Amino acid sequence: MATVARAPAPPLSRLARVDPVLGVTAAAVLALLLVFVVWPGVRVLSMSVAGPLGLGQYAAFFSTWRLLRILVNSLLVSAVSTLITVAVALVLAYAVTRTTVPGKRFVSLMSLLPLISPPFLVSLAFILLFGRNGVITRALGLDWSIYGFHGIVVAQVFTFLPQAYILLANVLGNIDASLEEAAENLGAGMLTTLGRVTLALARPGLASAALIVFILCMTDFGNPILIGGRYNVLATEIYAQVIGMNDFPAAAVMSMVLLVPCLAAYVANTYVVGRRSYVTLSAGARTTLRPTPPAVRWPLFALSVAIALGIAAIYALIPLGSLVRLWGTDWSLSLAHYGFRSTAEGAWPIVNSMKLALLSGIIGTTLALLTAYVIERRRPPGARAIEALSLLPAALPGTVIGVGYILAFNVPPLLLTGTVWILVTSVVFWKFPVAVLAAINTLKQIDPAIEEAAVSLGAGTVRTFTRVILPLLTGTAFSIFIYFFVNGMVTVSAVIFLIYPGFNLGSVAILAQVENGYPGVACALGTIILAIVIGAVLLLRALVGGDRVAILKP
Repeated sequence: MATVARAPAPPLSRLARVDPVLGVTAAAVLALLLVFVVWPGVRVLSMSVAGPLGLGQYAAFFSTWRLLRILVNSLLVSAVSTLITVAVALVLAYAVTRTTVPGKRFVSLMSLLPLISPPFLVSLAFILLFGRNGVITRALGLDWSIYGFHGIVVAQVFTFLPQAYILLANVLGNIDASLEEAAENLGAGMLTTLGRVTLALARPGLASAALIVFILCMTDFGNPILIGGRYNVLATEIYAQVIGMNDFPAAAVMSMVLLVPCLAAYVANTYVVGRRSYVTLSAGARTTLRPTPPAVRWPLFALSVAIALGIAAIYALIPLGSLVRLWGTDWSLSLAHYGFRSTAEGAWPIVNSMKLALLSGIIGTTLALLTAYVIERRRPPGARAIEALSLLPAALPGTVIGVGYILAFNVPPLLLTGTVWILVTSVVFWKFPVAVLAAINTLKQIDPAIEEAAVSLGAGTVRTFTRVILPLLTGTAFSIFIYFFVNGMVTVSAVIFLIYPGFNLGSVAILAQVENGYPGVACALGTIILAIVIGAVLLLRALVGGDRVAILKP
């Protein structure tokens, strides 16, 4: 998880002045964060002790063997998935950033592909391959299927690989090559240099990657519900308590239990990374690649390309599954699944997802830029509180967000349930930390003297921001918009609690179609979502410039 170093405040008294517009903006941002970040969490906490047993509800949870086993299941599957995911991401990131292995662009693109798709399409692809009617299962006559612990682990590895890959590629790519050369000149072998120098300096990336992947696996809902079989985890149990049993106190207790390991991972990462120095870049740093020995180059090439081809094959199965008339029985090709005859909703969930994505993109981008400007440039009283609350959702599971929003906004004075705005705010504020960090990091690169010149010429806060700062943030703004747009299209773990009759979403509809036995229709929905997201990214990059629009890391 990225962290922002506190830069010294600009020595510009006029920039630091709190004018009425700035005060109102800061107060409004703080109020929104208190309402949409703090209040839902408070409601979950209060509900967890508001049942008939009070605090005894926690004792009942830990004394119930079935629930305790579900907690152990969640921890176990998350730990194993995290270990494998980080290891695979490390291999790919090392091959791309530290070696002369051919095919790097293909490996990198395939490693990022799951980032712009619904987080459970991998499970759907594995069901098509290894399910009870899977191609490989039937072809080999296997009395085995992908459902269960192993299925969740494999699906989570491929689903959350991009998050770990981006972090590790950034860290490894910035390591000074002269440090590795110095170790080898002192007699260290390649493996010793890798372990004692490269990986030691990459520890912040490894810790952050493990943190992010662990939290994502702990809170993953789509993969366990599709491919978990009888292997229950906390995220799916919370959903069952809310949707199936309408037992909000029990769901709140489970949400708080789920939150503890996520917060513990966050604190552990801060402790491990924050207490040591890992500076590797200086004025004389050199990041050019050294020739890779053939004995390492070609095995690494074979492994990385095999993984990339595996990802490509997984996602190629989705459009193929949408065209096959009856998977496992009738292999003739047809567009019948795109008629959506198995559901009365038709293609409306896709339209609703686009509406949610556009609203989230516009509102989230505007709010993130304003928040970053207040935090980094003007720093009025309360700026530290705004920054802390802006980053808090990074440690909150999507299921906790979903349950919290139901409890917080299902009653007056802010009644949002049954409207699109509860979905928009859940996406915006759950994904808010990454967007704010991206804007802050860009503002750090802009010389404050530019603003001072505008202020000296009589420009006020609004004019300085819109005429001076905003044009310099154009590339970052479009990247943030894409980030919110993609998440609005593909997110499921929070919004599945918040959808209402007449307004289903494409990602949720995919889950329903698989559960109802219509994998072809689910593949059709997934194909359309992938096409929309990829098309939106390519279109925006073409209009604005590919070097100015990037996919932000979660």
